[in-house]
Amino acid sequence: MNKKSRITSLILASLLLASCGSGAVTEDTTPAEDTTTGDTTTGAPETSAMDKLASQDFGGAEYLILSTNSGYGNQPNYDFEFIVDEPNGEIVNDAVYDRQVKVEERFNVKIKNETMSNAEVTSATKNAVLAGDTSYSLVCSPLYEITSLATGGVLANYYDFEDIDLSKPWWNQNATESLTVNGKIYLQTNFIQTAGVLASHCLFYNKNLAEKYNVGDLYDIVLSGKWTVDKLLEITEGTTTDLNGDSVYDANDQFGFIGSYGAIGIFHYGCDNPFLEISDSGVVTGMLKTERLATTVDKVFELCKNGNRSWARPISEEPELVKMFANGQALIYTGFFFDLLSTFRDMKDDFGLLPYPKFDEAQDGYYTAIHGAAPLIGIPLTVSDAKMVGVVTEALAIDGYENVRPALVETTLRNKLLRDEQSVQIYDMFFDGIKVELALVYRSTNDIFECICNLLSKNSSDLFSYADSREPRAVASYQKIIDKFYED
Repeated sequence: MNKKSRITSLILASLLLASCGSGAVTEDTTPAEDTTTGDTTTGAPETSAMDKLASQDFGGAEYLILSTNSGYGNQPNYDFEFIVDEPNGEIVNDAVYDRQVKVEERFNVKIKNETMSNAEVTSATKNAVLAGDTSYSLVCSPLYEITSLATGGVLANYYDFEDIDLSKPWWNQNATESLTVNGKIYLQTNFIQTAGVLASHCLFYNKNLAEKYNVGDLYDIVLSGKWTVDKLLEITEGTTTDLNGDSVYDANDQFGFIGSYGAIGIFHYGCDNPFLEISDSGVVTGMLKTERLATTVDKVFELCKNGNRSWARPISEEPELVKMFANGQALIYTGFFFDLLSTFRDMKDDFGLLPYPKFDEAQDGYYTAIHGAAPLIGIPLTVSDAKMVGVVTEALAIDGYENVRPALVETTLRNKLLRDEQSVQIYDMFFDGIKVELALVYRSTNDIFECICNLLSKNSSDLFSYADSREPRAVASYQKIIDKFYED
């Protein structure tokens, strides 16, 4: 798999207060037919990429989306992701409504959304395909549920739909590259489902503390390509304060860096360390025992375990950690986009968005990863009309990219997080770095994708011993999954 994969687009929920965007350090992936400008707050482009899809009459056919009503892990479900009943003056709601009407009228279809619990979505899809039921056109569920549909042979190959072009920016380019094996891809993510980016990892920083400790302009550091783990170590040195004066550093004090072991584990992705390598013939090789990853682990342990600069805690304490940052108790916090909705809306201190730092300045971009509950979409193997499903799916993705996305950005720009041009550039940069790794998506029963998290939990930086104990079983598990892509 190519390490220089790029993401063009994921999406966030319509109430999202902040997010992130396309990379400033990678080449422009916008196709000629996409006439959106660099200012993503403008309206729809005069010429839509949807024009590549000839207007067709599908005779009022139903395009039924099956999705979860259980939410995505510890973030809520958004029932307006796919369709809304009417416009209400809220910019994102109305953009989703306009998309629905536009696609329905252009292709004479009726778009509907049926919701169930995560487990019910899985069983309903399987039962429908096994029974030859063609009711569902698209299915959306958290990756820990929907991957069983991909490996279970009940999802169609996106490449079998001639009107779906996965090379375009309205499809997640990182997912296209990472999840395509032997010319087959069963899962994707884009602007059709509008909660995806909420389930992604990111960093926040307290601007007040950054000024207090004179750490420099962090936006400038990021945009210049100098935001590295070493720079993070440098700026967090000497920023811890014993607020209550009890000489014990705990949740009552202020730190340079706070985060859960799970979120800190994203440094694996941020420093561009692959988990697996898959040959052209489908042979899986583990990639944990590398000097680059060993160095990454050492730097993470220096950050989290050396002295009192950090308050790194088990995943179970994430609710307390996010409150600490909201209370102004940390310079840097490793969190999630949905923290913005749950906690940061009323945060008194000014704060900003940062990508995870690079391994070194030579690294070609900034990277992060989706949460284990991130929603992915697939097309059931049995659909009523493959032509209709392909055209409508592509149309929804295009209009989501051209119109729902700008509406979301317009909404977020009203928040203090994205109030200046630099923060908008950070926003744009972030989209390009959200990885949709095969190792995470098809995680099966192994946990090597939690390598750094597990090492932190065990207070051990012995990467090679960890790899010796875990990697062989993990590789065998992944090999069974990859073998399915080579079955006729």
